[in-house]
Amino acid sequence: MKKILIVEDELLLALLNRKIVESAGYTVAKSLTKGEDAIAYVKDNEIDLILMDIFLAGETDGVSAVEEIRKFSQTPVIFVSGNSDKSTRNRAESIIGASFMVKPVLPAALKNAVKEKIG
Repeated sequence: MKKILIVEDELLLALLNRKIVESAGYTVAKSLTKGEDAIAYVKDNEIDLILMDIFLAGETDGVSAVEEIRKFSQTPVIFVSGNSDKSTRNRAESIIGASFMVKPVLPAALKNAVKEKIG
């Protein structure tokens, strides 16, 4: 079963994303709130996809966390962010293997995006 890491500091959105991906038949490996924790988790665990918010608790935003993760892993990423300003979006979309969705995300759209990334 495909494993997904959710990195989202808004608890309700993290729970909603978990429910959506689990209803589509995927397993949520872990749900984290900080970019630093996501980097460490991906270093130590094999996952199939990262659902990453951009503005997170902690020092490291989602884009910087994925830039760091790219140094050792090519795990696909879907950025899910409420901030769609041009510079933020450009930073996120410049990362190879990443796509970008603007919150709020409809459940069907999130399921389709996950399916496109990891089957």
